[in-house]
Amino acid sequence: MPQTPSIAVENVTVTYHDQVALYGINFALPPGTMVGLVGMNGSGKSTLFKTIMGFITPKTGRVWIEGLPIEQAQKRGWVAYMPQSEQVDWQFPVRVQDVVMMGRYGYMNWLRIPRPLDRRIVEMSLQQVDMLPLKDRQIGELSGGQKKRTFLARALAQQARILLLDEPFNGVDMKTERAMIQLLMHLRDTGHTILVSSHDLSGISTFCDQIIFINQTILAYGATQEVFTPENLNRTFGVTFPEATS
Repeated sequence: MPQTPSIAVENVTVTYHDQVALYGINFALPPGTMVGLVGMNGSGKSTLFKTIMGFITPKTGRVWIEGLPIEQAQKRGWVAYMPQSEQVDWQFPVRVQDVVMMGRYGYMNWLRIPRPLDRRIVEMSLQQVDMLPLKDRQIGELSGGQKKRTFLARALAQQARILLLDEPFNGVDMKTERAMIQLLMHLRDTGHTILVSSHDLSGISTFCDQIIFINQTILAYGATQEVFTPENLNRTFGVTFPEATS
C-alpha cells in the first residue's frame, strides 16, 4: 500500500497583485526525508513555505499534509515553520525560554499557563540546540546565530512531525551549522520530514536526501545524487558551475 506523503503540493499557482510568484508546483515528500529547496533570491522559496503553511492561499491547487488539508493539519500542530527573518521587536524584554515556550501555545488553554510538561519540553528543545545556558538571556542580546538556534528550538518545542526551515544556517558559524545539521539528520532518522532552504550549495547536497530546484516553478526534483548536477545548477542560477558534481 502506497505511503501517504508528509507534504503533497498539487498544481499550486500563487499570484501577488496579478504577478505570478509560483506556477504549476507539484511534488510529494515521503515521511522521514530531508529535502533541500534550492533557488535564487526571489525564486519563490519563501512563498512556497508560506503556501505550505497556509499563510498564503494559492490561486490554483492544493496542499495536503499527511493526507489532510493544511487547515486541519495546522490545528493538530503537525507543521512547524522557521521563517528566514522573524518579525520581532528585539528591544522587547522577552527571554530566550519565553520565545521557545511560544512553540507550546497550541497545547495550552486560552490562559497560556505552562504545565510542568511544557517546561520540560522547552528545556529539552533548548538543550538540543545548545541554548539552555542562555535560557534567561534577553532575546535582543543574542548574536544572529543564537537567534537562529532559539527559533529552531521553538519549532522543536512544538513537537511537529514536519519542519519547514527557511535559511536556518544564515548567519551561524560553521561549528553551529554542523551541530544543527547533525540534529536535523537525527530528526530525519526518527521519522520527521524536513524541507530546508540554504544558500550553501555544496553543503546542502551532502545532507539532503532529495533536492528541489525552483525558479517560480519546479526545474528539477528527485534524489540528490540524481538531480544535483551542473546542468540543473546552471538552469537554476543561470551561470556555469563547471566544478559541480552529481
